[in-house]
Amino acid sequence: MLRNPGSKEMLSVARKEAPADISVVGGRVFSPATKEWIETGLAIKNGFIVGWGDHEAHEIIDVRGAYISPGFIDGYVSLEYTKLWIDAFVDAVLPHGTTAVASDPYQLTSVFGVRGIEELAGAADKLPFTFGIYASSSAQSSQFDSTGEHAGAIEIARLIRDYGAIGVGGLLNQTRIINGEDDALAKIAAARGLRVVGHAPGATGSNLDAYLSAGVDSDVACLTYEEALEKHRKGMWVFLRHGTIRHNIEELLPLVAKYGTKNLAFGTDERDLETLAARGHIDDCLRIAVENGIAPEDALIMASTNPAEFHGFSRLGYLSPGYQADLVILPNLVDFRPSMVFQKGTLVARSGKTMVFTVPKTSPPPWMLETIQIDLAKIGPESFSLPQARGQLVKIISLGQNSSTVKEVEREFHADDLSISRLAILGRKSLGKDVGIGLVEGLGLTQGAIACTVARGPHSLIVVGSNSAGGIEDMAIAVAALIQMGGGRVVVKNSEIIASVSLPIGGIISTLGAPELLKELQASDAAARSVGTKLDHPFTGLDQLSLAVMPELRITSLGSINVVNLIKADPLQSN
Repeated sequence: MLRNPGSKEMLSVARKEAPADISVVGGRVFSPATKEWIETGLAIKNGFIVGWGDHEAHEIIDVRGAYISPGFIDGYVSLEYTKLWIDAFVDAVLPHGTTAVASDPYQLTSVFGVRGIEELAGAADKLPFTFGIYASSSAQSSQFDSTGEHAGAIEIARLIRDYGAIGVGGLLNQTRIINGEDDALAKIAAARGLRVVGHAPGATGSNLDAYLSAGVDSDVACLTYEEALEKHRKGMWVFLRHGTIRHNIEELLPLVAKYGTKNLAFGTDERDLETLAARGHIDDCLRIAVENGIAPEDALIMASTNPAEFHGFSRLGYLSPGYQADLVILPNLVDFRPSMVFQKGTLVARSGKTMVFTVPKTSPPPWMLETIQIDLAKIGPESFSLPQARGQLVKIISLGQNSSTVKEVEREFHADDLSISRLAILGRKSLGKDVGIGLVEGLGLTQGAIACTVARGPHSLIVVGSNSAGGIEDMAIAVAALIQMGGGRVVVKNSEIIASVSLPIGGIISTLGAPELLKELQASDAAARSVGTKLDHPFTGLDQLSLAVMPELRITSLGSINVVNLIKADPLQSN
């Protein structure tokens, strides 16, 4: 993404022969190249910085000794995790200093295929924001998923050619790449020199060599420092992420302390709205880094300059003449809470709030609101029963507190054991024919049921019911409610719906703004805890159970899957 030459009008301002639109004075400007803070003014014309120093201008903004940083860039995000449509997402992150993101919308791909990415790209063009979109290849993340749309090499090439996709993402199945499967290699080749964002947790040694040789040049999912160090040594870009459940910043910051910032950047990945509201966005990554001993200058480079370089945002990442005037005004370098945020020379946020009328409303088309195609008449309490299970040794998915890794364990299943819950997943387009059944521990349900249509992979409908009297009846009530709502979250207790959240866009995204949606999400979390779950993020924990490319035991609409051995794992058959 090359920078366009400036206009004659801009050059006249640069030569001080004409006034700037805005002159930002009284601040200390960050130079990523030298890691210095320069006491100088910034002249802005037509949304671009055209000079340093004193300039005549139509408007003078005195920041009174504040620090001026390039706009923050989220190096890797899936906005679907916030459950906000793109306009509400931009409205929520601008006050935190984020003026650009690189989004891997693999969840939209899973539900809508390339049409979803096309719609997202069209909506992004209307917003005061740099919204880079990767052509996400993810659809059926596993051969054991029965539903989910497909994005192949041809579709990826079209997204890059016609919609400006900045590379290839959604490569969640590292095994297919390492084994050199034709479809995986074809998707990488479709990038045609653009970036390929990888997802290879645990890949080291010869497996990593094969992964890199296939053409992947980054990883967003390192699990340990040792793994990240090997990838870093081999020239791979490594993203230090801090989502809601998955976060490795603290683990990987020693890379920065020992080797510097080269090929390292921040990303929020799957940060949900509750975490965004409580902790912030990329500003939170900056706080964590500095609290752990990283120099503010190094942290800012990973929050702006480096992600701009990696993703080809050639107009961003510096405050030099010729660069877009995305500025974050920081009173200090400790909490990184902006007092003002400028995007392309326009003040878009002040004191933690987006300026009124800054973000125009965008609405998804009707076809994005009709995606749950399950025949309600075919679903009842009997759909979730395991009549032969009680008293015998069974396979159970074991979910840890706030962990993205789940284990396979064997235990006896007894009628009075409330530590085990029934688990079912229904293909969203299977008309009720595909229902995978399993058992799970760690959710802690002692009564009722919780259900949602945000389930990793193809985003099928997933429901968990307690092993108490009435549990399977509550599961059926929850499923019926979600089908009628068109997707979302539901909590049922004693045959009554006590909380619900409507997510009509593909069953994964709301049409509400952040404040309204946050209240509903918090109420649903509280309701889930009232039926016994002890998880900090109960629905996010539920979401982890269906990602059938991550070890060890997962659930899909075709049943329980041992991901390590790539075989179906009947919960009623012990090893």
